[in-house]
Amino acid sequence: MQKYFHIVIVVWLLGMCLSCKKGQAPAPDGGSIIDNGIYGDSVFYIQANGNTIKSLITDAGDYTSAPDGLRLDERTGEIDVNSSETGLKYKVTFSPDNGAAAITKTVIISGINYEDKIYNLAKGDSIAAPIYNADTKLALPAGNNNTFDQGGGCKKAGIDVNTANARINLAASVRSQGIDTGATQQVKLAYRLTDGSQSSLNGLEMKVYFYRTASEIPQYLTDLLAARKAQGFSVTSQQVAEHPAGISLFSIARVTSKPVKARPPCIIVVSR
Repeated sequence: MQKYFHIVIVVWLLGMCLSCKKGQAPAPDGGSIIDNGIYGDSVFYIQANGNTIKSLITDAGDYTSAPDGLRLDERTGEIDVNSSETGLKYKVTFSPDNGAAAITKTVIISGINYEDKIYNLAKGDSIAAPIYNADTKLALPAGNNNTFDQGGGCKKAGIDVNTANARINLAASVRSQGIDTGATQQVKLAYRLTDGSQSSLNGLEMKVYFYRTASEIPQYLTDLLAARKAQGFSVTSQQVAEHPAGISLFSIARVTSKPVKARPPCIIVVSR
């Protein structure tokens, strides 16, 4: 009897193992399965001649991603890296046609970004530092061949970008505008990095907003900060609190009914 019981247990355990697909963890609380097998890697780089990444999943279904910016085929799951916004982290979700649990995967399109933030010059907050591969703890790739603001697009718009390390001098950028309230022209920051992109030309749209005080920041910008916060972007509760009127739950709900665009970075500078 005991031998028979042991055999039953072994068969049951074997069945449980076979029921789980390779590369997937059980779905928490009946939600999406956290999967390591949608794509062969999690960090992808633009290439001079283009770069497309195919899904490893053979089942039929739909693919979605958030935030906006990832060029993703909704039926095949193929990612067009060169046509995607770089320097961002995306969540890709695969929903099988057969009704099985959805599968999620985090992917990063390599590049730089800047924090969505209210910078206060009176508090010495005058430098916007680049964020590499959506990780504030990562340093830029080592070497002397990194190049930023190739072609001088930011310089022409008065955005003071250090061409060696991509740090933006916000105080100098505001002074160059000649007015105390407004915004710079939106331009592309073109750059090259000595990483997996093999120094392929990369870029991101840039625009700097500037005001005398936080009370002058228009509602649409505070709504944008709130939306990015609610959807997991970089703005912190401390930065939201800097706005005297605050940001209401209503404003957050109003602007988060659909995925918010993550570009250009929301860089807001106040003088005091």
